[in-house]
Amino acid sequence: MLQAINTWSDYRAKVREFDAVLEYGKAMAAVLAGMTAPAPHTAYGQQIFVKLLSHCNALRTLAGDTSQRTQAELWDVPSMTAVARSAVEAHDAFEYIAGHDVTPSERSFRVQLWELHDTTRRLRIYSDLGPADPRIAKLRANAAELQAAVESHEFLASLHADLQAVLRQRLAKGDPPAFHLNQRQRCELSGVQVDWHHAITMQLSQYAHTLPSTAQQLAYLPPGSPDALRLMALPLVHTLPFLARVIHAMNGLMQGRAPEPPSRTARTMALWRAMAEGGAA
Repeated sequence: MLQAINTWSDYRAKVREFDAVLEYGKAMAAVLAGMTAPAPHTAYGQQIFVKLLSHCNALRTLAGDTSQRTQAELWDVPSMTAVARSAVEAHDAFEYIAGHDVTPSERSFRVQLWELHDTTRRLRIYSDLGPADPRIAKLRANAAELQAAVESHEFLASLHADLQAVLRQRLAKGDPPAFHLNQRQRCELSGVQVDWHHAITMQLSQYAHTLPSTAQQLAYLPPGSPDALRLMALPLVHTLPFLARVIHAMNGLMQGRAPEPPSRTARTMALWRAMAEGGAA
């Protein structure tokens, strides 16, 4: 998809596709504001969806006004890739918590493990800031309660012995993971091509970090060249499949209350979802 961008007109066309999908996502979020989530995983799914939209809105703002061109076109690419990387993470969290088709037992285990990971991290942060922080006692109590629930959960007991042993070891060390499955396993459950996912996240991370090759490329790429235009489009193009996938999943969680997308937007989203499943770049 990036290789098809050779002119400013090509770049603007990809931005317009991003705009169309994002605007439809915002329309869904407006309907969500009046809905009550029927279950914890659904509530989390709605919240992650809104967080993803926030990332995408910031990404679009950084992309700038496509009706104007400047000699500093590449300046915001590092910021855009950092935001795009966060959007991918939001997609992955959404899938694990609300997207995958799993049993109620596994669903509750996933939510509790995810909450325990978060609580343990926050406890560590506040403890490092100072032992007198008033939030520590409450977090410690919450962590103990969640850990007891996870350790005694029926789903944990049903896992393969090797995986169960690893998880129990991490729980005993006070280092619970956010997910009990690795990235490859989560991609397979999501129907996302795992090598494609890895390549996308690595490429976004490469530009988000400050490294010799990326710093030099940003400094010396001629503005307006095909390579520069592709680099400008990269964060948007790499985010679109993930945004389209979560929008598609949210349609199911909203129980028929999501607005219908314009036909052209629906076709655009289907194209970008297929890209994640087929692994095309």
